[in-house]
Amino acid sequence: MNSIRILWRRELRYWLALPSFYLMGALFLAVTGMAFWTFAVTMAGKGLLTSEITFSGMMFWMAFLAMASAISVRLLGDEQGQGTLELLLTAPVSESQIILSKAGAGIELILLLACPSVLYPWLLRVIYPGWHGVDVAMWLAGLMIVFLLAGLVTLCGMFWSQVFRRQAPAMMATFLTGVLIVFRGSMRSWIGGTAADGSTGFIAVASHVASYAAGMVDSRSGVFYLSAMAVLLFINVRLLQLTRFRRPLGGLNVVVSSLLAILLAGMVNYLALMHPVRVDVSTLGQSPLSDFTLRTLETLKTPVRITLLAPFGETLANNARRVVEKYRHVHPSLSVEIVDGAGDLVRTRELVDQYKLRDSNVLIVSCGQRSKVLLLRDMERSHKGALHHDPRGSTFFSILDAELLSALHSVSRESLPTVYFLTGHDERGISDFTDYRGYSEITGIIRGRYAEVRPLLLEMTDRVTNDCAVLIVAGPARSLATWEGAKIRDYLMRGGRLMLLLDSGSETGFETILKEWGVLLGQNRVMGSRNTALMPGSRERASALGMGEVSVIRYGAHPISEGLDGLVSTFVLPRSVEALPGNGERGNLNDLADKPRVTPLAFTSERSWADADWRQNPPQFNEGYDVKGPICVAACVEKGVSSEITMDIKPIRLVVFGDSQFAANRCMTGGNEALFINALEWLLERDTRRFLSVQQKGVYDLQIDPGGRLPAFLLTVVAAPMSLVALMGIVLVARRDKRVAVGPGRRVDSGL
Repeated sequence: MNSIRILWRRELRYWLALPSFYLMGALFLAVTGMAFWTFAVTMAGKGLLTSEITFSGMMFWMAFLAMASAISVRLLGDEQGQGTLELLLTAPVSESQIILSKAGAGIELILLLACPSVLYPWLLRVIYPGWHGVDVAMWLAGLMIVFLLAGLVTLCGMFWSQVFRRQAPAMMATFLTGVLIVFRGSMRSWIGGTAADGSTGFIAVASHVASYAAGMVDSRSGVFYLSAMAVLLFINVRLLQLTRFRRPLGGLNVVVSSLLAILLAGMVNYLALMHPVRVDVSTLGQSPLSDFTLRTLETLKTPVRITLLAPFGETLANNARRVVEKYRHVHPSLSVEIVDGAGDLVRTRELVDQYKLRDSNVLIVSCGQRSKVLLLRDMERSHKGALHHDPRGSTFFSILDAELLSALHSVSRESLPTVYFLTGHDERGISDFTDYRGYSEITGIIRGRYAEVRPLLLEMTDRVTNDCAVLIVAGPARSLATWEGAKIRDYLMRGGRLMLLLDSGSETGFETILKEWGVLLGQNRVMGSRNTALMPGSRERASALGMGEVSVIRYGAHPISEGLDGLVSTFVLPRSVEALPGNGERGNLNDLADKPRVTPLAFTSERSWADADWRQNPPQFNEGYDVKGPICVAACVEKGVSSEITMDIKPIRLVVFGDSQFAANRCMTGGNEALFINALEWLLERDTRRFLSVQQKGVYDLQIDPGGRLPAFLLTVVAAPMSLVALMGIVLVARRDKRVAVGPGRRVDSGL
């Protein structure tokens, strides 16, 4: 052990006296700092985790692999190139001690350069003390994967340096090997991932990196890295022994022993794959059920049963089983049953007959006569991106958690409300699956978690039916007829709930109705900045090209906007939605009951403006004619007072959005979905908190305004690299003054 310590200190002294070490670190920190700063400025409110923008960026791992490869191949390569390896092998130390000491020093040197780059979120907290978007558990989990990769790349570089005996090809081979491990490649099956489950949309990193950054610690990836490090450590020792002794058939001995070590590691990985352990460190010590769910279970007279039917031993069944086990003892009214679809044939047949099942991998949530069947394979395909785009940090576990919580709420209700979508005016279709036109995705969310969804054609009914809990009008292209407007007014006067999503550039017939309720719908279009460019054509085409997008970064004080701070909602050429003078004022109880009260919900930035002439292209700001931002593009209206005493008389509620594009299938990113769903829940008089898993901590929500970007840039992109450049200058001065030798064989302690 003393020999290892001496060799380790020798290696550190050599590297810390190299100016090139500090220069390489400065380049690494400059690249990673620029990547982090770009994410920090542009990704607030996009659903990214703070740990994810720290660890899961492509530039971070490319720079990390390049830096780690350059260090690792020189641990033995410098000894070989300067002819000191033979001298070192004559010292009274074993080959394993040499490899362990150099590997330990290499890992420490790599982490020494990598640590400043993963501390960028903490550096931002120095500038913005009020920001608390860093989850320590997820950050430590991401740091764990950095440590494991540093060890693996170090040993891999030492291996290739002994194989090629030249640093350039050894570094290239080490870098390519790291790319196969970190990024999508043939080795992803060893870590229990797929090509899609780790992708965060536009950052193509493998599943284990994204999972660790989201706080999901998986034993399979840990066993893979540790076993690979053990195998490489063994092979490096055997190769160094071959260099020292050069016995006959020594090469064959190394090959055979290496193959046996790889075979043993493969068996260990197979066992880890069959018996995985997965821990979500971001939810340790928390109940998987929200307070609202627990209150719902308290009111139930019939217990809720969760039944998992899946063949034991399959990966999909094992993953679902770990999620379901969390619910076993959380509440007395909730029971859990796990059935082996391949072993317990009697119980399997009973479930198939009772619920008319056609799949052997299902999750059944039942309460009395009400039940909901969740198909595990559908959720797995959803996770891979085949069905819809999932938020950042989402995994199969989080999707299953969310669907299970949604099913619990669905079956615990006596009956589901009905949400109607108005048709007959070329509105957006609930069965339209196109990216920028259809509403099929939001319709599926409503059906799965909140209410029944049906179309409504006013020509086919005398009036809006009483079972209509909410009427949604999504982007009508043709104006209402007079008699249709009368039916809408009648529905509202009967205590109706109305959500309007009205695009700019069209007369809808709702302008007059909204004036009666204190809302002024602007005959304009809101532009995101003074230099906004548009392309002739449809709104869908403009949205696909990213033109006409207007960011909403400020929300009004209302239950609908609760929890949206830090999220960015993106509208497409919206129209202004404002309160008529006097309708946003507060008064006594009688005034509140008799007068519509308008509350602004969403505001554009100060750089935006409302173009009164929405036909001109390119748009131009006309001083004194157009309106400067911020501009309100969404508002809600309430008339009447909701109280526990007068439960039979419910207040009339309306929500008005100046755009319908933001809820289209491809546009459900950032705060768009949350804003729509919160508005729907408020209209339904339900709890505005969404029924999602509790693992949504650590979301990056720091809004850096243009004036505050320079300090963040200087701290992350300039200060960290320049500090290493300053250290390099100090080392150069010390080398010149003290004539410090550069050869690794120059400083060998007398203990050897």
